[in-house]
This record gives sequence, structure tokens and C-alpha cells, in this order.
Amino acid sequence: MRPLKNLCEVVVIGGGIAGLSAARHAARLGRLVTLFEGTGMYGGQVATTSEVDGLPIPGKFSGQDLAIHLLEDARKVGVQVIEASVSKVELDKRLTLTDQDNKTYHPGALIVASGASLRKLGVPGEEELMGRGVSHCATCDGGFYRGQDVVVVGGGDSAVQEALVLAKTSRRVIMVCRSPLKAKRAYVDKLAERENLSFIWDSEVSAILGTEGVTGVRLRNIKNGAVSDIECPGLFPFIGTTPNTDFVPASLLTATGHVDTRQGFATDDARVFAVGAVRAGYGGNIVEAMAEGVSAAEAAAKLLS
Repeated sequence: MRPLKNLCEVVVIGGGIAGLSAARHAARLGRLVTLFEGTGMYGGQVATTSEVDGLPIPGKFSGQDLAIHLLEDARKVGVQVIEASVSKVELDKRLTLTDQDNKTYHPGALIVASGASLRKLGVPGEEELMGRGVSHCATCDGGFYRGQDVVVVGGGDSAVQEALVLAKTSRRVIMVCRSPLKAKRAYVDKLAERENLSFIWDSEVSAILGTEGVTGVRLRNIKNGAVSDIECPGLFPFIGTTPNTDFVPASLLTATGHVDTRQGFATDDARVFAVGAVRAGYGGNIVEAMAEGVSAAEAAAKLLS
């Protein structure tokens, strides 16, 4: 039996779909793998999706179902899961990782799969009313607004998917968009089938109204500056993401804060890899996330060989 000289030969930071895929595959290749997940939200943003599409297998799956399956399988093949965030990574002669409890680890290879966080609107009322009408999960919170009007901000895949979920139970879903929709054609076609869904174009949210809870939103037309208010108890903003890279050395980041990667998803430090939404150039497809995780695991295992 191989001596356990290093209990975390491969460390994966992040329990999203890319991270779980990487950890599971690296363990299957015979490596000792430790996965860090500080939020407890396995599956990342995908876990809030009511139905995952694009998977090359039959049947319908929620994002949460897929995440649970990957997590259980990772544990079965020996992945050690630590529910703690990582505060710092140092690129010395030995890689050094420090977690939130100030414990240090020295992996032989590191796969950064920490994903991205939804970008905030940055307007008055957002922080105060988060969780009291402002939500980032239609699957979780849509039921609170059954038979009522809700507003979705954004025009990408995530915004459209959330609007479609909300349209099943809400009286009316209003999508506020600065520009034409950027979502996949298949998603846009589904919007047309919903009679209770409408759009306000060329507009952005300038304030969220309410004290104990959301009562409405104030909009500003970006072309003529006109201001208007809409009454609603629920607001769902999806205006893009910001990579979770606070712990990553600046030498590995692009100007946008994403991890810069090369062939095989390696960074300028050959011991460090990055996959999924945290890296520059990620396409945003769930199948891509899984494939990137597997590819990085292969490269990490090869490096350690």
C-alpha cells in the first residue's frame, strides 16, 4: 500500500459542478483528494436551477439533484470534503493553502473551481432588503410570490431561466433589460409561450423600494433618463457574475479578476489549475464545467506522476 505522505495530493477549491467533477475524477485516478467548500452550497449556481438541460443523458434533473449525485459519488471514491473556505494560496517552493481556521495544507497540485458570485445591482435598498424580497433563487423563493407580480433584472441565460420558473406561479413577471436578450434561442422561444411575461427595455434599476420588505423598484431609462416606479414584492437580479478569486495570487489573475489559464487548464504556475466560471474564457455550459473538471484532474494526476 502507498504510504500516506500527503493526505491532500490534489486539493480542489469549490464544490460546484466543475469542482465536484474534478475531485471525483482525480480520486478515481488514485490520487488523495481534498475538496474545500465554504458555503455549503454544493453545485454552485447550478444548484438553484429547477431543470438542467444540455446533459448528454436522458431524463430531467434539477441542479440540486445533479450536485448531490456528484457529491455522493465523490465521497464514495475517497474524496475528503472539508466545509471551510480558503483564505490564502501561496506559490512558494511548496504550495501552501490556508483555510478560514488558519490551518495550512501543502498539496502537490491545486485545482481552483471556486466559481463566481452573482453581481450586485449596487443600488439603494439592495443590502437592506436582501432576503426580504430581493432573491437570487426563483426555485427557492418563487413560491412566496404566488399570484403576485415579480421583477427579473437581466437578459442572459440565468435571468431567462429564472423568469420561466417564476412565470409558473406568479401573476405577472416583468423582465427589466438594458439591452436585447443574450440568452440561448431555446430559452427565448419558451418566453414567447408565457402570456404573463412582459419586458421593459433600455432600463436599469436605480433603487429598490420598501422598508420591512420590497414594495417596488425604481427604474431609469438609459436612453432618455426617464424615471418610473413599479410595484412588486419580489425582485430577482441576474446581471452577470464576479469571479471568486480573493484568495488567488494576483500573478495568476487577469484584469477582470478571473484566473488566467493555458493548455490543460494550467496557470502560469504549472501546479495550479482552474476550471469553470472562475477562469477567463469559460463558456458557461454545464457540460463544459464537467469536462473541464475531468481534464484538469487528468493533468493534475499526470503532473504528480
